[in-house]
Amino acid sequence: DNDTYLTTESYDVCLRATATWIRAVDLAMGTERTSMALTRPPGHHATKTLSNGFCLFNFCAAAVIHAMQKYPNIKVSVLDWDVHYGQGVADILQNFPNARYVSIHQLHAFPYMGEKYAIFGQYQNIMTIPIISETSFSCGYKQNLIEKALPFVSTTGEWEPDLVIVCSGYDALDS
Repeated sequence: DNDTYLTTESYDVCLRATATWIRAVDLAMGTERTSMALTRPPGHHATKTLSNGFCLFNFCAAAVIHAMQKYPNIKVSVLDWDVHYGQGVADILQNFPNARYVSIHQLHAFPYMGEKYAIFGQYQNIMTIPIISETSFSCGYKQNLIEKALPFVSTTGEWEPDLVIVCSGYDALDS
């Protein structure tokens, strides 16, 4: 797309960022139990075949797939909060039965997908929760997080992930 550009260092930077996410998974699955990959953006717009929305590689999806390959039978949930729907993560993970992805994002914003509350994917493992731009944490966001997103991420006896990845966007951050 016209917004996503490359420099001579882009490929190397993307490889390093992917490695950072993969290392964070290995730390979380090891003795550390928690870790954080500080990269920006999370890559959630990059699909299997298309870089867009400033995302060249999908670091989040790469981390999930790495976890499922390295740790057989693992269940992984991804919680993505951002102004924008991470259609790339949804595109990649929708065919993996041991992965779940939920996105809380602004309605009528790039990439103009995920514009209704839905659960879909071959394994009903993708959830979209669009919210209007005027929503505040106490007036709507918190309720969607607690009543929809978090139960989808983890519900005792139904879906208990071994790993939860939070894909954080910073677009809504006040400057």
